[in-house]
This record gives sequence, structure tokens and C-alpha cells, in this order.
Amino acid sequence: MSKPCRSRRTALAVVAVACLALAGCTQSPVKHDDRLTKAAGIARVTIVCSKDLWDETKPDGKNISNGPENTVKATVSAISTGPRADRGLVEVSMTGTNLVAYLKELDANAHPSSWNGTPGNAAASRRVYDAIAPAIDRIKAATSPNDPEPEIVIDDTIPEKV
Repeated sequence: MSKPCRSRRTALAVVAVACLALAGCTQSPVKHDDRLTKAAGIARVTIVCSKDLWDETKPDGKNISNGPENTVKATVSAISTGPRADRGLVEVSMTGTNLVAYLKELDANAHPSSWNGTPGNAAASRRVYDAIAPAIDRIKAATSPNDPEPEIVIDDTIPEKV
């Protein structure tokens, strides 16, 4: 085999490896890894959002960066009583480790590399990520066993709790 042929194969192999490496990259926000670590330590969290927003952003298991071992298990229930009833909202309750997998999925869809193109649910994923991220950043250690689990409300028509 001639040297030019080997050099071309080597160059093609390098380009192929580089493309594969870039295919899974995202443009994650600063402190993303810190949020994942903090989320892993949360016993349980509830996200309140519209059913459509959850359906649009819930992990479908196709995101390669999470892998099949990191699927999200969540309990979803419609809110049917109280001031939030009849708004089409659901409560999505999950453990911290499931929140980690969900954040990875949201990050991949909300902050894709320019090489991957923009997924169809990028705007919805960005909205959910941008609501969850500061809520995780604000979480402090529990002061008693009776402290409620964190609740993150994503509904721009409901004033934020202070």
C-alpha cells in the first residue's frame, strides 16, 4: 500500500473520530456539572408545569448522552383541586438521580452544539432548564425532617413564590 493511500485513510479516520466526538457535545451552561451534583443529593423534587410542557420535554430514551441506564422515572399526576386546578397543570415528582438524567436530556436539547442542529423541542427544553437551574442553585440543606420537598413551578401566569 502506498504512503498517500495510508495518509488519506489516517486523515479520514481522524475526521471520523472527531465527528463522532463532536456529535454528542452540547454547549452546557456554566455550573451545569455543579447542578447535576447538587441534584443527585436531592431526595425528591416536584415540578409543576403544563401537561403539554412535560410531554414535550420528558425524556424519550433516545438521547445517547444519557444512555439507557439513565432513563427518568417520574410520577405524574394532574392537579385537580385548589387554586391551580383546571389550568392543565401536572405535578411531576422524581428523585434527585432522576432529576440528573432529566437535566442531562434538557441540556442536550436546549443547548445543542452547532454541529447537531436545533431539536424541535429546544425552546421548551430551554424554558424548563432555565426554570429548574436557579431553583436547584437556591436549594439549601434541610433544617428538619419535616421540611417540604422542593417544588419548581413553571407557569408564567402564576406569580413566583418568594
